[in-house]
Amino acid sequence: MDLIFFTKQLKGMDVEATGREVKAMGFDGLDVAVRPGYCVEPDNVALALPKAVSDWAGMGLSVPMITTPGDFTDPAEPVAEKVVATCAEAGIHEIKLGYWHYKEAGYWAQVDVIRAALDGFARLAEKHGVRCAVHTHSGNNYGLNAAAAMHLVKGLDPQFVGVYLDPGHLSVNGEPIRIAVDMVKDYLCLVAMKDFVYVSKEEEGRVKWTRTLAPLRKGLVDWPETLAALAEVGYDGPLSFHSEYHNVSADELRALTRDDLGYIQGLLGP
Repeated sequence: MDLIFFTKQLKGMDVEATGREVKAMGFDGLDVAVRPGYCVEPDNVALALPKAVSDWAGMGLSVPMITTPGDFTDPAEPVAEKVVATCAEAGIHEIKLGYWHYKEAGYWAQVDVIRAALDGFARLAEKHGVRCAVHTHSGNNYGLNAAAAMHLVKGLDPQFVGVYLDPGHLSVNGEPIRIAVDMVKDYLCLVAMKDFVYVSKEEEGRVKWTRTLAPLRKGLVDWPETLAALAEVGYDGPLSFHSEYHNVSADELRALTRDDLGYIQGLLGP
């Protein structure tokens, strides 16, 4: 499995600085945020992404996947095929899509709309030889856990449409990890590495619970069980470390990330 770093936390850095940062933290490669304000953006992807991938390869870094903007959900938009085709040209096989948000009193009708969009992405992916993935992201999103993701992808060709499983988000409103992995195993193509804890505060005389990001060794996810479940289904794809720590310095972010990486490397063994 490639252990890669999601570049969301490196906004504003150029290609060389992004690569240096990821390399220095000890990763095999990058999960590239192709988003406005980053070294590769949707508007310049056709020129910037292949060059960046080549530059990073020269630094010994792979790029097995990209992450698109949160509103990257319409395969009919011209930018959609441009991104998909450029990924194929650059040798990147996995593309994380954006999010479809829940609309009240219309779950199943919206599922049909989303499945039609995913069918469009499947056709683009087949044309160019890549795969587009739905991320299991908790909150007001379709596909928020493994069961909901299967509502969206079941019956589509798993060569071209996949599921990006996120154990951290599953710990918030998902399923036991072995059930989740079993549900999506035919579509499983990406795995996110993040974790949460719940914190409480009192407001207006009642306790409210919120989640906050936590180091992997201290959060809700049982990572030994998670890695065992992935091994049981033969998963050997990327593990993307998100490191979405807020209100920390650059040095603190590096230290937290290196600890997360070292923890998982220790669990994976030699």
